[in-house]
Amino acid sequence: MDILSISKYFMIIALMIFMLVALRASAYKSTSMGILGSSAVVNAFAVLLLIIGGLYNLEFFRDISLALIFFGFVGTVAFAVVLGGDGEW
Repeated sequence: MDILSISKYFMIIALMIFMLVALRASAYKSTSMGILGSSAVVNAFAVLLLIIGGLYNLEFFRDISLALIFFGFVGTVAFAVVLGGDGEW
C-alpha cells in the first residue's frame, strides 16, 4: 500500500469526523448555524464521494459530487435570501 492510498483513507476518516462536528454545529440555537452546518455536511459528503470514486475507479461519483456541490450552494443561498434577516449579528 502506497502513501497516497493511506492518505486517502486518512482523509475519509477526517471527513467523517468533520461531518459529525458539522452536524453538532447545525443543532445549535440559531438558524444560520443550521444552514452553515448542513452546507458543510453536503460539501464534505461531496468530497468523500470524490475520494471513494478515486479509490475504486468509479466515474459516476464525480458527476454526483458536482451536482451536490452546485445544488447545495444554490439551495443554501436561496434559503438565506428567503429567510432574510434583520441585519443584526
